[in-house]
This record gives sequence, C-alpha cells and structure tokens, in this order.
Amino acid sequence: MTSQPTWSPVDDATADLLTLVADTDHPSVDHEWRLFVSALEAAVDNGLVRPNDLRPRLRGRVAPRRIGAYTNRALKLGLVAYTGDWQVSDDHEGKNAGKPARVMRWVGGQR
Repeated sequence: MTSQPTWSPVDDATADLLTLVADTDHPSVDHEWRLFVSALEAAVDNGLVRPNDLRPRLRGRVAPRRIGAYTNRALKLGLVAYTGDWQVSDDHEGKNAGKPARVMRWVGGQR
C-alpha cells in the first residue's frame, strides 16, 4: 500500500455528476445498490475494503459506470470512509491496472 497521491475529496459538482450516472430511475438501480453494499460487506478484511478485493465481487453484477456513483453514495451514507491509503489496481479486465485506487474503511455497522 502507498499513501500517495493525495487528491481532493468529491466536490458538489462531481457528486451531482455521479448521481446522474447512477440513473436513479432505472429499475435495476435499487437491486444493484443492494448488490454493491453486499459486495462491500463481503470485501471487508480487518475493517478495510481494498479495491482489488471489491472489484471482482462487482464485475458482471453492477454496471461499471455506477460503481463510482455507488461508492460516493456509500461514503455519504457513512457506510465507508477513505483511509488515506492507496493500492495499485490489478484490474486488467476493467482497464484500471496500474492506477492508484483508494482504500476504504468499513464503518457502516457491526462486522
């Protein structure tokens, strides 16, 4: 794990864009949200949710363009929080391999 780079948190304009991408009127949105939260819970290891553990649990179950929106929603609802640590993505299928990815801490309930 690395502790850099440091980018600013999601601003209001980005949060609005992520909400639009989530396409909240689509009938599968609630279903995919439940799958996303379930995957978050299943990926928790020693209180942390690492992107390389989470992504495979979402692939084929949650639309790729909604993952960022759902992550933002989970952050706003207090289910997870960024730790400040980063992990290098190993997501070759999603074409994110080698990119920095934020590690999160599960805070949304007892585990």
